[in-house]
Amino acid sequence: MQQLRSLPPENKSLAAVHRSWGFPTDDELLWLLDHGVSDKALWPIAGTTVRFDGDTFDLDDKGERALILRATDRGEVVDLVAAAMPIQTGALASWRGQAFCLGDLDDVFNPATYFAGDALRIHPTPLDWLLADRDGIVIVRPDLAHAYLANCPRLVCSNAAYARQVARWAAGQHEVELSAYYPTDRGRLRRYACRRAR
Repeated sequence: MQQLRSLPPENKSLAAVHRSWGFPTDDELLWLLDHGVSDKALWPIAGTTVRFDGDTFDLDDKGERALILRATDRGEVVDLVAAAMPIQTGALASWRGQAFCLGDLDDVFNPATYFAGDALRIHPTPLDWLLADRDGIVIVRPDLAHAYLANCPRLVCSNAAYARQVARWAAGQHEVELSAYYPTDRGRLRRYACRRAR
């Protein structure tokens, strides 16, 4: 196994590193488009071969193909996230091990996310996130969910099972009351409440 790079050069931004890793293959791009991802949601995106190691990955020319997406905070790239193909079922990990989520971390804390009864959208897979035109987040590190999500006023998930999972992650072993919502067959939101005590 040959490791190509482990840390970016000091004078190179993560965005520049991301661009240097190359593009997804034509087949990968066609797969995304065939699954309904809009062309505006595709960029920025890279594609390369990686080796997954738990919550992290490293470049490996003998590894498996993955799409590389940016984890941002207030628009600044803070980490890179690899999503193994196919991205709706494959592994998900961050390069530096620092990214809690795919998407903009600022959406978690920004009051504008929750303005007028709105909520933070949490998608179960990168494909769902891309189908939503990158609105919301995808959790990369569930072990950090309590630190980031326990005080969020409203969370919206795509289904009841995922809403329960996110609420459990966010509650952790702490005393917290959290509500996550999911859409019903009629398009209304149903509340899932989770209360954990020590």
